[in-house]
Amino acid sequence: MKITDITTTPLVTGKSLVRIQTDAGVEGWAEGPGVNKVVPGRNGSVFEAYLESIIKPALIGEDPLQIDRHWEMLALGKDDRLFKLPANVVGIIDVALWDLLGKETGKPVYTLMGGATRTDIELYWSTGSGWKFTPQEMLDIVKVGYDMGFKAFKIRMDWKGWRQDSNPTKDYEMFKLVREFLSDGQYLGFDANNGYSVSTAIQQGRKFEELGIDHFEEPLPNWDLAGLKQVSDALDVAVSAGEQDPYRWWFDNLIRIGNIDILQPDILSAGGPSEVKRIYELALTWNKPVMPHSPQAGINSMASLHTYAATLNATRPHEFSTEFSGPLDDVHELYGDVVIPDKGVMHLADRPGLGIELNENAVAKLSI
Repeated sequence: MKITDITTTPLVTGKSLVRIQTDAGVEGWAEGPGVNKVVPGRNGSVFEAYLESIIKPALIGEDPLQIDRHWEMLALGKDDRLFKLPANVVGIIDVALWDLLGKETGKPVYTLMGGATRTDIELYWSTGSGWKFTPQEMLDIVKVGYDMGFKAFKIRMDWKGWRQDSNPTKDYEMFKLVREFLSDGQYLGFDANNGYSVSTAIQQGRKFEELGIDHFEEPLPNWDLAGLKQVSDALDVAVSAGEQDPYRWWFDNLIRIGNIDILQPDILSAGGPSEVKRIYELALTWNKPVMPHSPQAGINSMASLHTYAATLNATRPHEFSTEFSGPLDDVHELYGDVVIPDKGVMHLADRPGLGIELNENAVAKLSI
C-alpha cells in the first residue's frame, strides 16, 4: 500500500478535512486549519504551504503504515531531509496516519496503542473568553453544559500574557459564582491562559483553594518555567500546563524545571498521537497525572481520546468544547454519533481507526 495523495477540504466549521489517500482505497482523516469566519485571518494557508512544498513530496509513494519513520522525518529530519516541521503540522499528519493504520488493520487506534484502560471517558465542559464576559454570563454558559449532563467543568479566562494581571478581581468573582452554582462538589478547574504574574497567581490560587478548585491551569506565560515552579511550590491545588508546548523535550523541562503537577499535551501542538503517547509515558516515569488539552469536537478530539484511553494514569476528565469546531449539529452530521458525548461521557467505539463515520453528503454540503 502506498500514499497517493493528501488533500484538504475547507469546511464552514472553521476547520478543513485532511485526507491521506492510498492506492488500496483506504483513507486516514484528520482536521487541519480552515477558513475561520469567526476569527478573521485564521486560515489554512500556512499548512497548505507545508503540505504542498514539503509533506506531499516526502510522503507520496511511501508506505503509510510506517508511522514512526514518517514522524521522525517530519519532526526531526532524517538523512538529507532536514525538515523539522512545527509540531502542530506534524500532528495533523500523524492523526491521519493513525486513523489509516486502524482502518487497514481493522482495529481501533486505542488497541494499536497497547489497549484501552477504559473506553468510557468522563469529559469536562470547557468554556472560555472569560475576559469579555460578566460573571453571570459565564455562569449561563456553564449551565448549558450542566443541562447537557456534564458533571465536570472548567472556565477559561483567555487572558494571554499581554493582558497580565488585567482583572484578577473579576476572575475571582466569576470563579466564585460558578463554584457556588456547582455546590455539590462537581469538578471545577480554572484556566488563567497565561494571564498572571507569579505573585498574582499565588494570591489567586490561594483564594481559589478556599472556594474549592480542582486544577489551576496555565497561571503564567508558558515560557516562564522558573516562575511556574514558584507557583507550583506555593500552592496546594494541582497546577497544570503544557497545551502550547511541542514535543516531549519541552514536557521534560516542564517537570524538571517548572515542577508542574499535571501535564496537558494538546494532540496537535505536542506533535500528534505518536508524541503524546511518549509524553504520557514520560509522565508515568515521573509519576505525574495527565489531562489532555483538546478544546474541540471532531476528529482530532477523537484522536486525543483514543490516545488518552490507552494510558494507565488517564483518570481525570478529558476536555470537551464546541467553541472551536462549529455547531455541534454540524460536527455530528459530518462524523457520526461517535463524536457526541452522552451526558458528559464519551463512549469510544470498537470500530477501526478513530471510529469516525464520515458523511460525504455532509462534507459536500458544509464545504467552502
